[in-house]
Amino acid sequence: MAESQTEVDPKPERKPQKSQQIILKQTEEAGLTQLERNTTGLALSGFSAGLDIGFSVLLMTVMLTLFKGVLPDAITHVIVASMYPIGFIFVILGRSELFTEHTTLAILPVLERLTSIKKLLRLWGIVYLSNILGGLMFAGILTWFAGSLHYLQNWALYDIAFNNLHHEFLTTMLSAALAGWLMGLLAWLVAAARETISQILLIFIITSAIGIIGLPHCIVGNIEVSTALFAGKISLVQYLGFIVPVTIGNALGGVFFVGVLKFSHTKFSGREQEIILDEIEIGTDADTL
Repeated sequence: MAESQTEVDPKPERKPQKSQQIILKQTEEAGLTQLERNTTGLALSGFSAGLDIGFSVLLMTVMLTLFKGVLPDAITHVIVASMYPIGFIFVILGRSELFTEHTTLAILPVLERLTSIKKLLRLWGIVYLSNILGGLMFAGILTWFAGSLHYLQNWALYDIAFNNLHHEFLTTMLSAALAGWLMGLLAWLVAAARETISQILLIFIITSAIGIIGLPHCIVGNIEVSTALFAGKISLVQYLGFIVPVTIGNALGGVFFVGVLKFSHTKFSGREQEIILDEIEIGTDADTL
């Protein structure tokens, strides 16, 4: 009687990394999809993102309430910063529209001449304003509950807010450009990742770095600073003196350091590959003669 042989399933093949050209094409297609969405859909998605990202501020405030004065300041700072990515994970994996993530790379279809600058500005305007409005609503909720919840204290909320207001206009704008750079890089790397767990890890690493360094983000910072505005701790002028340079810096950082540079070197690499392929074909034809 012949022995039955058990078949062993072969190991699954590892998926190759995406090329720069594939990442660029996928990002361009995602940008075009955003640019063609109707106003209502964009506004609701942006409003949702502005609300969802507020959970970062909520959890940061809770951690600061729990550990300030209990643990050394450096350890407390790292714990608080580790809560910074939570809202970004909600927003990015939930495919909501965030001004500094998806929309900075929406410039790629414009650089490829697939759409107009007018449509890009429309997208940015709708998403930005809806993000801000959603954030202001969440800030109002935080201000209302602060002090009445044991682990959500007013002093912690205002401490986070005041940490954003110590710098001059130029310093704030340049540090915000670094945050925009990192957020644009995040969008590029998330497009490169194949698995959800990889995307979560990337979001956590990059946004927690923003939190640890203390770089300002216009959407998260809007919630942080507006809580102090609603409580009467700062003036409208102080609020605008923060949000304006941060918005400019975030946009410039994402557009130039990631959008333009990634587009340029990827297109240049593509042309190099085309030249190499042409030389190979020419050489092959010469050998056959």
